[in-house]
Amino acid sequence: MALSLRVLSASEVLASAMVGLSIQGPPEAVRRALIAAHLHAACDADGARDGHGVFTGRLTDMIETNLGGLIAPAEARPLANKVLEALEETGDLWRSPRGYWKSTPPRAVALSGGLSFLLGALPSGGFVTAGVMRYATAGATEMVVQSFDDWLGRAEPIAVWMGRALKIYRPRLQQAAMPADHLEVYAPDQAVQQSRSRWINAREIELAGVSLRLCRAQAKPTSLYNRPYYLGEFEPTADGLLLRRATTVDHGHARRFRFAYDDALRATRTLNARRDGDLVQVTLVKDLPIEEARVLALGWECEGATPRSVRSMAFPVRAMPFVTHALGRLGIKLRGAVS
Repeated sequence: MALSLRVLSASEVLASAMVGLSIQGPPEAVRRALIAAHLHAACDADGARDGHGVFTGRLTDMIETNLGGLIAPAEARPLANKVLEALEETGDLWRSPRGYWKSTPPRAVALSGGLSFLLGALPSGGFVTAGVMRYATAGATEMVVQSFDDWLGRAEPIAVWMGRALKIYRPRLQQAAMPADHLEVYAPDQAVQQSRSRWINAREIELAGVSLRLCRAQAKPTSLYNRPYYLGEFEPTADGLLLRRATTVDHGHARRFRFAYDDALRATRTLNARRDGDLVQVTLVKDLPIEEARVLALGWECEGATPRSVRSMAFPVRAMPFVTHALGRLGIKLRGAVS
């Protein structure tokens, strides 16, 4: 019997890989899923065999070599590094201080309704891959289950957090008694009414009965990324706004205070979610609180020009219940077909 051989096209190889690895989604999601599958395979096998893990350079070399026919060589290594960063952020892989990667124990991260994504060294089957993440297709009853809120960190409602934080910061307020002209004040209530930025120059602020506000130094080209934040107690005077008392605020707390003030002043945010097939695009502020920002690892940042303060993110449809929940903890609502 004659042996017949045929060279498969790249599209045929890709289609076969998608079926074999249970990958769904548009091309960019598929590329990331293929890379993630290769990284998992290497860390599960080689990392477990020698006990030390697999070095970063070896992993990126492997992606460039093995997927060269499906991903352009110039893109393979940078994309592999981005996928590694996402897998580290989610806890799917662990990197040692010396740059060696290992698989983590298998577990499920679940929402209260039962939807879950899976992390760690998994047996084949029982999940669908969309982007870098693997989503359970049935109940994850045979492994450790972690709640999604615990995975994010910090589960208390934003209003409860604000009340607790103000009890800490109010006693720290110190006399200032100085003009506030050099400050920007966070005023989401005024921003919504006037359709403008939520950070408003102190000379234009309307306190509306709320004298204790989050504020920061006005932007300068040399200090955009490390500006100090304060809680300030303000008083309007004939000569302009006066900063009566103030205290510095930790940068992480400043991020969360913005959304707490949104909630307290009934100026929460609604974002447009634009769906295109199996992908949803959402534009978000760049400096989300660290806890909720962890959900961004389920998607990726879109290329293209955007304002410096925001980022355009793409998420597989399967990730959207998790994205919606994480943003909802900050009072952010999504508008559009996202499920």
